[in-house]
Amino acid sequence: MNIDNLSEEEIKLLHALLGKVMEQPKPKIYFDPVNQMIDDIMDNFDFDKVQTAMEALDWQWAGKGVPSIKQLKETAVYLLKSAAELRLEDYLESHWEQGIINSTGGFQATAYCNEAKTKIIALDLKFILEEQDSEVKEVTNEQQ
Repeated sequence: MNIDNLSEEEIKLLHALLGKVMEQPKPKIYFDPVNQMIDDIMDNFDFDKVQTAMEALDWQWAGKGVPSIKQLKETAVYLLKSAAELRLEDYLESHWEQGIINSTGGFQATAYCNEAKTKIIALDLKFILEEQDSEVKEVTNEQQ
């Protein structure tokens, strides 16, 4: 192809098109083990215990009453899948050892990836009733 006959605008367009073609391909992301991990969590998580605690505390979701076991399970699956997707996509720049947390209604789902950030290697699901954090900040000489 002879680019000598192209206008400046056509050359810019050609560079833009070639730049898109020549971009580095994204690493292949393996998502299959996520479904297996989710199935394992769903088979072993005690949703009855969660619902019992919610009933005892009159813990309602959006004023619609205590959720059913089906609603609890649907929410858990949604949170686990979302955490996995977020860990591999939106937070690709974060350190690979850092888990991504997705939570609502007492549930907390965390996803962890491999060092190449192409595969989810662990998922965690918790139902949290109470949590408290505290931090001690050291005072430097300049702050005194």
